[in-house]
Amino acid sequence: MPTAVGQADTREQAGLRLGARLRWQGGTYRVLVLQGAEVQLGCLGEEGADARALVEAVVGADDFALLDEDLQELEREQVTDTSRLSLLSEADSKLVQDWERHLREIDDGVPPDAEEGAVPRPGYDPGRFTVRQRLAAKAAEMKTLGFKHASAGTIERRRRAYQARGVFGLIREIVPGSPWGRTDERVVKLLLAEVKAGLGESDGDASRLYERLQAAVWREHEAEYDKLMISRATFYRLLGRLGINVASLHWPTDRRLDEANGAVPPYTPTLARRLGEQVQIDSTGLDIIAIGDDGRPVQVELTAAIDVASRTIIGAMIVPKVPGRGPRGRRLGGRATRSFDAVLMLAQALAPMPARPGWSPRALAEHSEMPYADLVACDPRMAGAAARPVIRPRMVVVDHGKIFNSEHFDDVCRMLRIKVRPARERTATDKAIIESTFNAIKRRFSQYVTGYTGSDLKRRGKHVTEGPLWSLNELQDLLNEWIALDWQQKPHDGLRSPFLPGLTISPNRMYATLVAAEGHVPLTLTPHENRKLLPFNYLKVTDKGVRIGNRTYNSQALQEYKNRHTGIPGQGRRWQIRYSPYAPRFVWLWDHHRDDWVEAEFIHQRLIGDDWTEWTWEQATLAVLEDGGHKEDQRRIAREVSRLRERARRGPDPDTVRVPQLFTGPALDLDVPAADPYEGIPDPDPATVVRAPALTMAAEHFLHAPRPAPPPPPDDPGMETDTDVEPAVAGQPAATGSKGVQEPARAYRTGALSLRGGAAEVFGITQPPLPRPAPPPTAEPGAEEDDGEAS
Repeated sequence: MPTAVGQADTREQAGLRLGARLRWQGGTYRVLVLQGAEVQLGCLGEEGADARALVEAVVGADDFALLDEDLQELEREQVTDTSRLSLLSEADSKLVQDWERHLREIDDGVPPDAEEGAVPRPGYDPGRFTVRQRLAAKAAEMKTLGFKHASAGTIERRRRAYQARGVFGLIREIVPGSPWGRTDERVVKLLLAEVKAGLGESDGDASRLYERLQAAVWREHEAEYDKLMISRATFYRLLGRLGINVASLHWPTDRRLDEANGAVPPYTPTLARRLGEQVQIDSTGLDIIAIGDDGRPVQVELTAAIDVASRTIIGAMIVPKVPGRGPRGRRLGGRATRSFDAVLMLAQALAPMPARPGWSPRALAEHSEMPYADLVACDPRMAGAAARPVIRPRMVVVDHGKIFNSEHFDDVCRMLRIKVRPARERTATDKAIIESTFNAIKRRFSQYVTGYTGSDLKRRGKHVTEGPLWSLNELQDLLNEWIALDWQQKPHDGLRSPFLPGLTISPNRMYATLVAAEGHVPLTLTPHENRKLLPFNYLKVTDKGVRIGNRTYNSQALQEYKNRHTGIPGQGRRWQIRYSPYAPRFVWLWDHHRDDWVEAEFIHQRLIGDDWTEWTWEQATLAVLEDGGHKEDQRRIAREVSRLRERARRGPDPDTVRVPQLFTGPALDLDVPAADPYEGIPDPDPATVVRAPALTMAAEHFLHAPRPAPPPPPDDPGMETDTDVEPAVAGQPAATGSKGVQEPARAYRTGALSLRGGAAEVFGITQPPLPRPAPPPTAEPGAEEDDGEAS
């Protein structure tokens, strides 16, 4: 009996009925007989034959499909979703089942658990009563049984929900406090899709989200828009039920993306049971300002690799982070983490970290929990090394950054037999360990270093760049010592002792445990192999050598390959030239015929006479361009590199007097232009200018005016007057008063230099004449006689 019931359910769910057309085993058939677990099929093709098979074999075939009268494939009926019943309480589950039983009786005439051949009860026979009559009878019955909310309208609404979405739709109508209330499931899906689509957009209000939901419902369900679309108040309540905070729509874009792509419980930790089985690599800002190669303060960036099994930082690289200057595509002077930095970090992980003079003795491997004697026996390079293990990566997990997707990084990993697995985009949980390590480095290292800036400008100190700062090399040494002294030797929360699971252990102790189980085989790279880690260009050797960027390299050994074919199809005369961005003094040509390297030096190295980097060269090139020079002037750029290195060695001059400049604020155009009185007048032509006639008389005659009469002399010679008399002629001695003081002329006394009067007066005032000797006095008649007598 159970088997027969199961076969009946299979037929019902598959839509297999008498007379149904179907496709099976490449042919088309009609259902002729259904008998228990078997079905007899009549072939509709001319050359086919009838068949008899099990129902399960027919329904379970890969090409099974129901067909219409035109032999076109029909859409398969969906099986009713009853998964929600397991999440309901016992009372709610029984209530849903009771409602389902009553609704099935309205449509079928008999309840689903009725025996075969049962007769419909009075009022429920579909052949005699309409749907409205059956709904009225069922409402009266359920009211008598004590059901709440069992009116004819409510029963009809729930009947339609059950017909459309099965038990799932009935649960949403019946069970109080359902996740979305009475909102249709399709509307909820559209809302969640709109929220996800807006994560990468600019922030907006919930009103914009509501309008987008309206457009989506109209686009997807235009015929049912009025029935499906919810009101604005219901929309806000639905956001609360879905756990969408309205304020989160205004969060920064990165925060919204990180929140959406965050870890979802239950959280699954990243597991690795072998050293190097999984190594996570990433880059981040170190929140520290240091002194760059040119002596100026620069931001720094950290690229690190951590072994998941032992939580060992196997490599850490600090590089300056400086934006370039110039138009897009031709910017110079920029610096950040490049593919070569990531490759150099991998090479650093394959060799022991050498201890520096002045480090704490506790930072040495011989004083740590590492099996120092055994490691030195198998790798002599460990003698005197720092307390950081050497772990060979087997697989690295990287993000989608440009440096990790480069051809250079991929070629080096392939050469070192390292698998590269990219993480999912904006999914920090795929490399959560390195992200957590960065937070720990900033908390336990960065904030204690001079030049710490905080995580953003709001948290930066006021005078960070004015204090003493470490150079890039000194900062790298500080980080290496901290890794060996602090990170590798302190207990880590993610590491547990295999012997005492309740005991947290340090990365070095975990390394000692794992290396004892699997051993250690060092991978020693020779200088010949190390050159294969460098970036390369395919270049043609000419009589001037080879050019990398705007630098020329040449040597006598390199000239042997001038215009020489490589012998590789498609490569022609272009040889593989490798160089180091941190030591670009030399380049190496790889001769694949002899498997040997040919060295060439920068032709203007004597002008520099010191170590330099490619970033210093770019800074010098930028300075020459800004000074009006040319990018191809290698001599001038080489001298500028030498000057930058000298400036970096010398440092800032403390004796330089800083004169404060006046604070003038922004420049404003405040001067009103004066009108030109000669505007519109053409310039005179020298050929038409007539010379003025010469003067034929003295200038004093042109300004002649009658001289005012002098005042009459007083009658009494002994009488004094307060009025001073001007001299008749300017320049003559003025009359003296009773006290014998000479009075100035009236023109000087009043301050008026007027043209009134004669020309002699005017010119005498402005240019007093030189004093002339007085003429001899004229003798009066009889004077000689008196004088003679007197003598």
